[in-house]
Amino acid sequence: MRELTELLESTADGAFAVNRNLKIVYWNQAAQEILGFDQDNTIGHPCYQVLQGLDEGNRPFCKAFCRVADAMSKREPVTSYDIRALTSKGDRQWLNISVVYQQRAKDEDALIIHLFRDRNHNKDFEALFSRALEAVLNGNGMPAEVSTSNDARSLFQELTSREREVLALLAEGYGTRDLAQRLVISPNTVRNHIQHILQKLHVHSRAEAVAIAIRHRFSK
Repeated sequence: MRELTELLESTADGAFAVNRNLKIVYWNQAAQEILGFDQDNTIGHPCYQVLQGLDEGNRPFCKAFCRVADAMSKREPVTSYDIRALTSKGDRQWLNISVVYQQRAKDEDALIIHLFRDRNHNKDFEALFSRALEAVLNGNGMPAEVSTSNDARSLFQELTSREREVLALLAEGYGTRDLAQRLVISPNTVRNHIQHILQKLHVHSRAEAVAIAIRHRFSK
């Protein structure tokens, strides 16, 4: 645990670890700086009571039965996800969270390590892009806060209607599986659409696709 602690203290990401009962056993300094809670208010407490995370629809995401912890205990891969976590000031902070399962000598000693970073700024961009893209898809003009450029129009018009739909859902926070279910297509097809989007927008990640769309202010 000492080596793990030293490693996590060296990262700028907030980090905490929970045991099989979802009680926090480690909380680093960066986590305190991001959310405001110190170790006295977190160690020994269930993570879902500390974070009280909400999803995109303001529904409780952090619960006593945690689907993320359940997947990790089964050694199933879990992609990073976003939640709106509670802060010590009582407001909400968007976090992007990645999880790692650390196997210990005994299964009951296994730890789930959470690494998180501030997502508020990116969420503001994504929300703006989501509104802009929704207006375009519905045949309306761009929202007043979004202006356009010829280069933006050229790039955006390269996307097919399906790719625009996928990009709109990405901006709303949909993951690959959720996208597949929403569009009634296979996860592989979703990945292919996303790859085409990245190529056409000349970016390397989903987050960049959403951010560059805002930065270049797409229009139909």
